[in-house]
Amino acid sequence: MTRLKLAFRTILVPLFFVYFFLHIGFTTWKLFQVDNTRIGYENLKDGPLLAKGGKHLKKGKNVIEAIGYGKLSALGFGGVRGQKRRKPKVVQPVMVPKDEGVPEISGNVKMNLLSEAENLLNQTSKSTNFIYVAMINNAYERMTLNWICNTASMDNVHNRTLIVSMDPSTCTSIRSQWDETIKCVSLEIENYKNGYDWGKQQYINILTLRANLMEFLTKNDIPYVLIEADATWFKDPLLLFSNRTNSEEDYDIVVPVKGYDGGSWDTLAFDPMLISPTNGSKMFMEEMKTRLNGDKKLYDQDIMNQLCASQHNGLICRQFSYNEIADGKWYKTDERDREIPFILNNNFNSGTKNKETRQALNGFWFLASKTNQCVISKVNRFMEKYGKS
Repeated sequence: MTRLKLAFRTILVPLFFVYFFLHIGFTTWKLFQVDNTRIGYENLKDGPLLAKGGKHLKKGKNVIEAIGYGKLSALGFGGVRGQKRRKPKVVQPVMVPKDEGVPEISGNVKMNLLSEAENLLNQTSKSTNFIYVAMINNAYERMTLNWICNTASMDNVHNRTLIVSMDPSTCTSIRSQWDETIKCVSLEIENYKNGYDWGKQQYINILTLRANLMEFLTKNDIPYVLIEADATWFKDPLLLFSNRTNSEEDYDIVVPVKGYDGGSWDTLAFDPMLISPTNGSKMFMEEMKTRLNGDKKLYDQDIMNQLCASQHNGLICRQFSYNEIADGKWYKTDERDREIPFILNNNFNSGTKNKETRQALNGFWFLASKTNQCVISKVNRFMEKYGKS
């Protein structure tokens, strides 16, 4: 019996204390774990993100507010003294905006647009019988004002430019600074005012709307150059374009080459695009319009490259050299090796803020920071540096 008591004291008692402390430690650890069984994550690609203190973190469109402090909440920990603890709240993932489709251009707007285009065209000479056309939405208002300021000292730009704004307020803003020195026509479309990321359906819809506009102008025998309002113009390109219109070399459209060669089916940039209203260009515009409106995921530039590469219905696509019209690759070129083009496109950079910043960092932003008014002294310094290159 004495031996049994001794064995109990030397073996079982220590084991009991080991078990006791392990049990206390494990139970305490469990209390400090976040209880995430109250919320299901089946519909979230990235899952919830929790920050300390019950705050929430955002990651893309999937956001869940912190779900509390686990079982500690029941013990009174994790809250602010004196405040009533609220139940954890689930924030549903942001829904993808409903696709409202490609906006329609009313008959009255089309007639007004055609009338303004013809009036501008009638003021040009026979050797320079074309106009500039840019289609924008409200998100591009500042960049358009910057381009107008950029080209203000060029004699042959504003008097042949037609700005096509999706909404009337942008035209009002342009007229408030420039009166009627540059024409602006509104498409009277109010639900596409935001800036849209490349690849979003609204962005593609705007490209399709622009293709519909181009087809309308071409069908009505308007010779024009489609331009981008986020570009920088170093020199008046009138001679660049008129040399092509007066050349003996046939063409239906003339477009720039890409700085980054995407292969035999992806070598051409979409604009500036010089369009002669020929049978070839009319069939090209009709085919592009049909394909874009028939498939919501197609891009105008991809279709253009395909139709040019295959010489669709005899389509003749000529090219501007990279030294004449450059793209976003130019910004990454060493300054000592840069050729100064007529026009520099501001692509390979998504978002209006990023585009504006890039232009400002390179000395290509000409608006006053607070008023968006044109600062002509900035333009003069720019032209002195680049205009004679």
